Amino acid sequence: MINPLSTIKLTPVGLVAPTLCPRCDTPTADVNGQRDVDQCPHCSLQLRWCGNCRGAAGPFDRYCGFCGFELIGGDQPGRLRRLWVVVALVPLVAGLAYGIWAARVPAALDGVVRAQRQAAPASASSALEYASQGLGLRYSAPRGWTAVDYTRGPAARPAVVVAQAPADQAAASAAMGDLGRLDHPQSTIVTLGRPPLDGGLVADARDPLAVLTAQVAPMVAAPPAGVGVEVVQPAHAVSIGGRPGAEVVLRLTRDGGVTYLRRDLVYAPHAGATALVRVDALVPAPDWPAANAGPVTAVVRSLAFM
Repeated sequence: MINPLSTIKLTPVGLVAPTLCPRCDTPTADVNGQRDVDQCPHCSLQLRWCGNCRGAAGPFDRYCGFCGFELIGGDQPGRLRRLWVVVALVPLVAGLAYGIWAARVPAALDGVVRAQRQAAPASASSALEYASQGLGLRYSAPRGWTAVDYTRGPAARPAVVVAQAPADQAAASAAMGDLGRLDHPQSTIVTLGRPPLDGGLVADARDPLAVLTAQVAPMVAAPPAGVGVEVVQPAHAVSIGGRPGAEVVLRLTRDGGVTYLRRDLVYAPHAGATALVRVDALVPAPDWPAANAGPVTAVVRSLAFM
């Protein structure tokens, strides 16, 4: 037996535009199904009808909530039209990025340039080159400083004195280049020399670090009377002019005055002289950071051995 229900054709189910009042959900179509009423029969809301799907909309709706049709312009809003917001934001973002760059980057670059300028040794245009036959080396001194080679002449002394203030020349020469014995310099002083080894605990001059440690240890353990000695930078190995060397930094306190003593030793044998070259730099405390990073380091790096 054939089921009569199997021969019934059902109406396709589809989406139907809404005809209810947006305010009170009252049906707005009249009894004939027409959708051209202007007001809700229940709440008297002014109605607007979509020109595309004939759905009901409120008086202040710009787009149809059912199909997206633009009720005012008469077309469906495109996605590309919304890109004007992104386009409008481009100048704002660009201006903000430029403001951040202008505020921070130049200051950072200025700090980098200043640090490099401070740490870099003196260039050839701001330094003068010298040679000491007695010490068997060549060196550079900052322009405007006095460089006197005391290894020449009848009263020769084993030192070259490079002083920022000429008045410090005599005192540094009298100290035989050992600036640890100098009291109160007027400015930065650098001495170069080949002092004889004192025959202490270390006799091998080929190990500058061991020799420098042996020199500094008594100064720290038993400093001279009235002198305070503090290690700022412990002795460590360095390379000077392509040769093995060592370096140490001490802070000396005398009568309330503070100076910094930097000592470098480098193994550079030379005929008729000891194998170690000693470079002492004595700097008043107010001038220490800049002088050590500038002229003192420049003199040490300029050493070339004959």
